Amino acid sequence: MNLINFEFILIFILPKLIDATLISLVIGTIVGGIVGLIMGKITHRRKDILIPAMLGSFLGMMLLAMIPIFASPATYTGGPYGGLSIFLHFIVVAPIGSIIGSVVGGICGLKLSSQLKPRFTLIGLIFTYSVMAISMYVTLAPPSFQFVKSNGQEENFLPNIGKIIGYEQKFGSSYNGIRCMAFTRDGNKLVIANSDELRVWQIDSGKLLHTFPGPYNGNTTLNDLTEAIAITPDGKTLVTAALGQIQIRDLETGKILHRLQGSNFVKLTPDGKTLIGFYKTEEPRLDVGVWELSTGKLLRTMPVNISTLRSSYPVDITADGKTIVVANSSYSNQIEIWDINTGKRLQSFGDNQGKGVTTLTVTPDGKTLITAQNNNLQIWDMNTKKVVKTIPNIGTVNTLLVTPDSQTLISQSENIQIPPAQSKDGLYIWQVSTGKELFSWKTLPKFSLTEVALSSDGKTLAASDYEGVRLWRLALNR
Repeated sequence: MNLINFEFILIFILPKLIDATLISLVIGTIVGGIVGLIMGKITHRRKDILIPAMLGSFLGMMLLAMIPIFASPATYTGGPYGGLSIFLHFIVVAPIGSIIGSVVGGICGLKLSSQLKPRFTLIGLIFTYSVMAISMYVTLAPPSFQFVKSNGQEENFLPNIGKIIGYEQKFGSSYNGIRCMAFTRDGNKLVIANSDELRVWQIDSGKLLHTFPGPYNGNTTLNDLTEAIAITPDGKTLVTAALGQIQIRDLETGKILHRLQGSNFVKLTPDGKTLIGFYKTEEPRLDVGVWELSTGKLLRTMPVNISTLRSSYPVDITADGKTIVVANSSYSNQIEIWDINTGKRLQSFGDNQGKGVTTLTVTPDGKTLITAQNNNLQIWDMNTKKVVKTIPNIGTVNTLLVTPDSQTLISQSENIQIPPAQSKDGLYIWQVSTGKELFSWKTLPKFSLTEVALSSDGKTLAASDYEGVRLWRLALNR
């Protein structure tokens, strides 16, 4: 178990120390130079005072101004409050720190001998940077990335497997924040994307196998903000969809094999040979693209015209890998079926009433379609194309997952209300045939679940919250 999060030190604290150093150097040189000249004129020892005063002003800025600014979570919240916090610190603390530091430095320049000055300078620098680094780490650093295994039963829910931590956000930053995740086919590995980074975890051992970082220059682009993940059945290839690009990479090395003109969404046909995603255009509504996975070649597009202004997308591939089911309207529950091999629309059903479908899924046996709209779940018979059951009032559903036997449905809802007891935010487990609620895990807003994944064997359920990823054993007695 790692007690220190070295990654956070390297990618966050060190760049901030450099920023603080540059700011303090500029202010320390100006303020320390002015104070040093004044003290030098008074004492007639300008040569002994000027450089120590500038150095003292630099150290004073670091200790009294930069630490309160850079070690405060309020600095990174963004918006007017974050800006106001930085402004107040600068106008109040920065002048005090730089002036006091320059005076102390000037006095040390007068009192210390030439042999002691380098020693005190070194001690001052070590002390200053140590205090600042420790202060930033204590107040801002999340726990180091690790898998904490656990046994037992989550209260009124499922048996615990453990929790992956290290993703906790102590301030508003793109450093953490889990964006999506997916299991390999065997259920032994879980790939988690946060910001522009990807991590591969071994579930049985709890080991972090790989970390694939984003741009080393820190300039995250729309090509790196992963929105969806798909993994080939053999577990060798990882496909990620970001806002600006779809990337195909080797799961073992992280090497990007192909970059595709796609965005937002990605799924693989059951044989893992064909990739379905959104074909990127300049329009706010997108077509579905079909790519050959091995070569990255675009085979065809399907003009489904789906809206990108959503947090989830109502598109799924049928179990035979031949068709996709899509709901492209924001104002109805009109469902369309498209042929993947020809790119032609085969059928449409539903009506133009009600609000748009937020997400949908087809059961692995191909017999049932489940859609989410208007805070309800609708269960469709795929043979008759009719709604056979409605599950009402479960909030805005962003994720629908079905176990391999097609009997159990997992839904993730977001509908935070005050008081929290009325919130629909959380995980729900349903029996597909009857619509009966089997389990629910309702959470307070602080523990809001954002991403959910189910292993292909249907045995492991994962859900992210503000701290990391919780894992449960999906053991159901039907």
